[in-house]
Amino acid sequence: MSPSERRRSTQPPLRLLQVVYGARRRAGLVADRLARRTNQLRRDPVAELPKVDCDFFAVLDGRTLHLHALLPSAAVPAPSRATLVFLQGAQVVECPATVEAEGDAFGVRVQAAFGTGNDDISLAKGVWSLALAVSGEAGEQQFALRAGESPEHDGPTVPAPPHPISGWRYEPGLGPHGLAQLTVTGAKARAEVIQLATGRTEARIQARLLGVRSLEDPVVVFTPRAGGADLVIPIDPVDGRFEFVVPLAELASGPPGTEVIWEAWVRTSPTRMIRLGRFLHDLRDPRTVLRVSRTTVVVGDRHFVGYRPYYTKAGNLAVACLHFTGAPT
Repeated sequence: MSPSERRRSTQPPLRLLQVVYGARRRAGLVADRLARRTNQLRRDPVAELPKVDCDFFAVLDGRTLHLHALLPSAAVPAPSRATLVFLQGAQVVECPATVEAEGDAFGVRVQAAFGTGNDDISLAKGVWSLALAVSGEAGEQQFALRAGESPEHDGPTVPAPPHPISGWRYEPGLGPHGLAQLTVTGAKARAEVIQLATGRTEARIQARLLGVRSLEDPVVVFTPRAGGADLVIPIDPVDGRFEFVVPLAELASGPPGTEVIWEAWVRTSPTRMIRLGRFLHDLRDPRTVLRVSRTTVVVGDRHFVGYRPYYTKAGNLAVACLHFTGAPT
């Protein structure tokens, strides 16, 4: 991309959109809390069913459901078939389960993936109640799943990461009667980095858009953390994916040897800004794992840029650049 295709912008709307982004994020957190509270007050459609204990209920890696429940042998004599049922209003989605003897009880196991593939479980947004449908000699009977509180989790990973492809979240939880439920939310509007590619003379970034419904004159915006003019780079996403050359010479705008840090954004429309970074992972602090080495890139005759892209704790991409000149030969 030639310098004429890029432009510096001092327009106040860019700063304003960044402020609006933060306000929207905070409003979204409040809305999530209100939705959880509303869910606690709603009537669970499986509340009147007989209960069985669910001793493991989790969604691992953001997309794979793992469930194990214990069914007393007296509940359904000689069970031969089991199905996990998701219920939300008039919607019913079924998932195959396996049942086998475990001592004096029967264990029911489920392992399935969420998504849109032929073998995946496809659920709409909202709160889903869960039930077990078990068939035996006396016919079919349904049970609600009674689960315990999830243990406190303070390790290096988060308990409910986003789906690594779609960005949707499938979060196990409990309803008002201690019964297992699943909350499904759509992807937050983000631009997910696919690759940071650096050569001897240029650096490129590949990314894809998530949760973005419409595009109008999209651009990448680099904002200097210490204040100053933004740097705007037009992009042309295809099927939500885009790639651009990092304007290293323009980002290394400080005095020789002084590093300048830029925040990376994507403006998807004249009124919408989203963050560019790495968000589809289960890391509590991506800074400790998603590390990128500093690279020296040649940008002219004996002119060099020290290029250091990195991720913040929230997963946002930042780019640090400094320039220096080699000794004459």
